[in-house]
Amino acid sequence: MEPFVLLELARGPAHGYQLAQAIAALGFRRIADDASVLYKLLRALEEEGYAVSSWETVESGPPRRMYELTTKGEAYLCSRADDVVRQRKRLDIFIEGFRRVKRKLAHGVRESPRRSGSATGKETSHE
Repeated sequence: MEPFVLLELARGPAHGYQLAQAIAALGFRRIADDASVLYKLLRALEEEGYAVSSWETVESGPPRRMYELTTKGEAYLCSRADDVVRQRKRLDIFIEGFRRVKRKLAHGVRESPRRSGSATGKETSHE
């Protein structure tokens, strides 16, 4: 969830409710059920210097805490984006492998056990 919160903050300052709505819309149901998860993350981002917050007063309603990404937070977002790209590559390998297995299983074909190999199904050398 953290990379998504960082990305939302990179789009511009936002208050907690806005962030909760945006993150919940991405499928993070835990936020919709318990917003304290988001606020704990926002506090941790502040403690690390990745975000800052300030109180905003509005004409109607109570003051709202606005969160904003810092320069250090922007660099951290870039680092986390690199992590997500690496994770996606691993997930793409898994998904492709699963699709192959799923097609075979749907046709009643089972693969024979491998003596050696990798997650991609390619033989490896053990010299």
